[in-house]
Amino acid sequence: MKVSLTNPVVKPETIDQAITDLVTSSHRDDFREILAWTIKTGLGEKGAREQLINTLTTCVSKELSNGLVQVTIQELEGEKEIKACYEQTLQPIYPRIDFIVKSGAFDVWTTTYWFKVMSTVKLDNLSVRLKKDEITGFQSGTMQAFVSLAYCGHDKGNPDPFTLFEEKKVLDVKLSDVVRFE
Repeated sequence: MKVSLTNPVVKPETIDQAITDLVTSSHRDDFREILAWTIKTGLGEKGAREQLINTLTTCVSKELSNGLVQVTIQELEGEKEIKACYEQTLQPIYPRIDFIVKSGAFDVWTTTYWFKVMSTVKLDNLSVRLKKDEITGFQSGTMQAFVSLAYCGHDKGNPDPFTLFEEKKVLDVKLSDVVRFE
């Protein structure tokens, strides 16, 4: 099953504010080197910081949106009975963002930032199309996701990630409008 999400949540305010706080205060030293590289492109310090925040926010939001929908559908397919209302605490997902500085075909510098997403998903008014016990589409249903987001730094397995926010509603979509099965 291949699922695509059209019009994913690109920049929810909660994620944007959390990333802004992360980059400008609590963990600014973690981003010092990538900012130095970005400043060299001619953006200046303010422009480089804005571009970094925008890039991180967009990537985390896209990964989070797609990940939550994918994991939710996988969880649903394991159900024997799909109910009109459904609530599930999902397994954690770990979005990552890789920054690569290139010179021609060569990677000059690379760094990876990891995030941890813990979520609860609520589906209401759910009606799905099934074919051979596989979900092939949604006839109706809304999905709300409540997320806790943490910054793991350069270590995905960080035992004590920095919590950016807890149990915030970041996704509220009509499934039949945004999820496509291919």
